[in-house]
Amino acid sequence: MSAVISAVLSVLVVLAAIPPSGEAAPPPETHCVVFVVDQRPDGELIVSEPECFADEAAADAKAAEGHESRAESVRAVSSFVLGKHFDGFNGSGSSISVVGSSCTGGYWNTPSAWANRISSSYNGCYRLRHWELPNKNGASENTYGVGTTNNLGSLNNRVQSVSYHSS
Repeated sequence: MSAVISAVLSVLVVLAAIPPSGEAAPPPETHCVVFVVDQRPDGELIVSEPECFADEAAADAKAAEGHESRAESVRAVSSFVLGKHFDGFNGSGSSISVVGSSCTGGYWNTPSAWANRISSSYNGCYRLRHWELPNKNGASENTYGVGTTNNLGSLNNRVQSVSYHSS
C-alpha cells in the first residue's frame, strides 16, 4: 500500500512541476562575475572565467571583493564593477558583472552564454557602449550615468560586446 501512495505522490510532484499550457519553465536565474586580468593592445579586456551564483547578493559580494592577478609580470587589480548586464529589463533576471579598474574604453566580448542576451545594464562607468557584434563592430547603443540601470532599445538581445568609458 505504501508503494502505491509513493507512486501517486511522485506523479503529483511531477505534474505540479509542469507549467500551465505546456510552457517551458524559465531557467533558474544565475548571477556571474568576471574580473579583468589584462588588456590586449586593441583594447579587448581579458577576463577570468565566470564565477556564478544562484543569489545576486552573493555575486555582488564577490564583485566587491575585487581580484588580483599577475599577467605578464604586471599586477592588475580589478576593483569596481565597470558594468553589470542583465537578461531582463530594469535590471531583472540573470546577470553578469564585469569588474575592472578603469573606464578608458576597453571592451569585453560576451561569452557565448551571453551573446544576444543583454536587455539592460547597470553603469559602473559613465558610458557603456553596447555593440551588435564582437570586437566593437556593427551597430552600437549607449547607456549613460554612473550608478544607473538603463534598458536597451534597438539592441535589446542583440549585444555581443560592450566598451566602458569615462565620458
